[in-house]
Amino acid sequence: MQRKLSADARAYLFLCLACLLVYFPVLTLDFQRGWDDGWMVLNHYTVFGFTPENLKAVFTEFYAAQYGPVNEVIYMAIYAAFGGYNPVAFHIYPLLLHIVNSCLVLLFVRQLVGGRTDVVTARWVSFLTALLFAVHPLQVETIAWISASKIPLYTLFTLMAMLTYIRYIRTGKIGFYIGTFLLFVCAFGSKEQCVVLPVTLMLLDWALDRTSLACGENKGDNPVEKRSWGYLLLEKLPFLFFALFAGLATYVNQSAHLIDQWAGYPFGQRMVFACYSLVEYLGKLAFPVNLLYLYPFPMAPGKELPVHFFVYPVVFAALILFLVKVVKRRHWFVIFGLLFFLVNMALMLHIVAMSRFSIIADRYVYLGSAGIFLIAAWYGVLWFRKRTGTARKGIIAVAVCYLLYLGVYAHFRTYTWKDSETLKKEFRELINEDLLKQTPTPETQNSKL
Repeated sequence: MQRKLSADARAYLFLCLACLLVYFPVLTLDFQRGWDDGWMVLNHYTVFGFTPENLKAVFTEFYAAQYGPVNEVIYMAIYAAFGGYNPVAFHIYPLLLHIVNSCLVLLFVRQLVGGRTDVVTARWVSFLTALLFAVHPLQVETIAWISASKIPLYTLFTLMAMLTYIRYIRTGKIGFYIGTFLLFVCAFGSKEQCVVLPVTLMLLDWALDRTSLACGENKGDNPVEKRSWGYLLLEKLPFLFFALFAGLATYVNQSAHLIDQWAGYPFGQRMVFACYSLVEYLGKLAFPVNLLYLYPFPMAPGKELPVHFFVYPVVFAALILFLVKVVKRRHWFVIFGLLFFLVNMALMLHIVAMSRFSIIADRYVYLGSAGIFLIAAWYGVLWFRKRTGTARKGIIAVAVCYLLYLGVYAHFRTYTWKDSETLKKEFRELINEDLLKQTPTPETQNSKL
């Protein structure tokens, strides 16, 4: 008699197949030679290979204000293995990362919610969270653009670090603590956005009932020992010191590369941009439409902010009031999901002035989106389980249609990343020409694209 696959094995297999079905067009894509691939992938590091001098340069230099030695070493390995710049080989790399990350999201959510609900609910919540993460159109940029591969790479190390940290707080074994820190270092070697990990770890302390601050109801046996906030902060000092050093080094290097030109907006305008960005990201996560590779700022530095942008702080304030209401009701999964999203988006919201072409970018929401998907999956599963008969069938039909919409949109959007010409064509069709002329973009700064 043939053995059947376990429910967990079927879930992981389905995720892998869904990713392949949605994103297989990446195998037909070329390099973005008129965009960052022209210098980030096709560069002298990759060509010179694994010589001591080249490796030293990779790990000690900020190349064009970017620091990602782990990612660069992988580029070098792909180049060496395939004897040159094979676009198929380079595109397989981020696709494989995304498949692994989708499985890690499932595992992470399962570890997170396992003690707070029954086994069936935990299984479906984790699976749906991972499935949304796997097929959402906002992920296309991260997978189809080779230069963005550092984002799924740092996400891989970050998810592994969080899983290792969960093992540490449940076992108390110092080896898992050291492993978490080493994975943090590897994440920074992939992309600087990971420096918020210490805050994420503190959030995990709360979500797993390690603190004196209650986190909803724990329906299972909780093996985690309670600790004071002082102890938890002291425990994170190595992470905080490394994050501070890494963050300052990144900021100083970016400050030397046209930060005044690209980020010359006053603090008040940047705060409005932050509110706009949050609302836009949440809107695109709920119902993605008109996605672009570049979203220009609404005006050039020194110009007046468009009046309609002042609506966004009001919307953001309403979201904060909603969160306060949720806190009173102790809906822990909403609090965790929103805070996870905000923490992992914090550096991309213009509060800290950094050199950027775009007011928002699909790729920046890659890891943080898991927090929003957790909220959607949790509410969806609970709502479904409270219904019977025809109502359940209706919920299933809506969910299937929505997931199909996401997957089909992501699939066809992948073709847009064929090469720099296809990106340029889409951009010029959807963007306002007057806005293009008055705001800083790669095109207005004599870039090839």
